Amino acid sequence: MRPLPGWWWSTTRRENPRRKRATTRRKLLFAINAAFFLAVAIIFLGTTRGGEKVVTEERKREEERFGDANDAEKAAKTRATVEDKDKIGGKCGLPYDLHAEYAGTVVGTWGENNLVSTPDDCCRACEKTDGCNAFVFCGDKNGCSGRKFGECWLKKQEPNGAMRVKMSEGMDVRWTSGALYSRKEFFSAQSEKRKVEEMKTKQREKVGNVKAFFDVSIGSSVRGRIEFVLYAEDCPNHVNAFRALLKNKGVNGDGYQGSNFYRIIDKFIDQTGPAHSKGVEVFADDDYGLYNLKHDRFGLLSSANSGPNTNTGHFSIVVAPAPHLDTHYTIFGEVVAGDDIVWAINALDKTKPRPGVKAVIENCGEL
Repeated sequence: MRPLPGWWWSTTRRENPRRKRATTRRKLLFAINAAFFLAVAIIFLGTTRGGEKVVTEERKREEERFGDANDAEKAAKTRATVEDKDKIGGKCGLPYDLHAEYAGTVVGTWGENNLVSTPDDCCRACEKTDGCNAFVFCGDKNGCSGRKFGECWLKKQEPNGAMRVKMSEGMDVRWTSGALYSRKEFFSAQSEKRKVEEMKTKQREKVGNVKAFFDVSIGSSVRGRIEFVLYAEDCPNHVNAFRALLKNKGVNGDGYQGSNFYRIIDKFIDQTGPAHSKGVEVFADDDYGLYNLKHDRFGLLSSANSGPNTNTGHFSIVVAPAPHLDTHYTIFGEVVAGDDIVWAINALDKTKPRPGVKAVIENCGEL
């Protein structure tokens, strides 16, 4: 058989360029598709695992905070039955109130004989004590109001919505307090607290409010400044009198400057007024501050009087909730800076060993 010519071999063995390009395209598309599906698989697996991790961590936090629902139900069944509507039976781990002392009737072991290391330990002790729905813990190494570090006072409060009644609060209060809430009650309390804070902010920031200050010395040294917001729109009688006394335009040219805080009651009030007179001419109450506002927190300015419509410009800075003053004394402003000065003045209570030391208003005015 005659062999084929050389040109035939070279022609048949030469790769077709069009076929080569098609093959390359197919390989490229295959690689792209493979990479795409691999990426999707990785993302899917990562998301699933990440989601599982998030859910697991969230569940762990929830269980630490409230406990597993089944466990809580079992614990409730095994715990001694107490027909006590005040017992909330919540869980520990919720935010505590720093610098606050909750009120209530002491239950269980007396606090001085119930020493623990942390507020969590105190809360867990409350969980185990029938009737306990609030607690007070001393976390200050130097002690709290004459009590020693670690004291855990277990208390029972009467229902007050989802909020807790406080005996005192403020930076000078060394106690840490907490309460037992169910999940529902906790969120209800948070919602109620937000509403109260929004109302306070709205009152503080009203258009027409006036800002003022006292520069106060205690003893021989100037301690610092207290700043106020005065509710001029809602309490015009009191604010007008206050502004006049800032400028020493009271009776016989008397005013706040040079006067001292002459009535100080521990964890209650710091009271002051013009040094040499009754202040301004007697003026009427402002109904809004008398009936709409409550003595429910530190720093409120509350008018001093001797009965209805007998105000003269003397007033108190309230340093703790004082509901018994409601509807008797007009609230016309609040402290917005200088809390530490207010507490330093309050420390001059006559029952404390600071003889002869006075808190004097060295300077005052509007801002």
